[in-house]
Amino acid sequence: MNPYEQLQLNKELEKIAKQRIEIHKKRIKLSEELERDFDNKDLQNRIIELEEESQKLKKKSETLQNNF
Repeated sequence: MNPYEQLQLNKELEKIAKQRIEIHKKRIKLSEELERDFDNKDLQNRIIELEEESQKLKKKSETLQNNF
């Protein structure tokens, strides 16, 4: 892999990592809210959606790393 490709890969991986961090922060906040209102199905569903989104980003990151 040439240096330019490595740089592009690193930028993409950094972008994905930042997105996953933001998702994690949102999940923590929603989890704290859910502790106060355990029966809130909307919060539960949103947490599940965020987890799924994080898993997709994780797979994308792994795929990018494996392809180079």
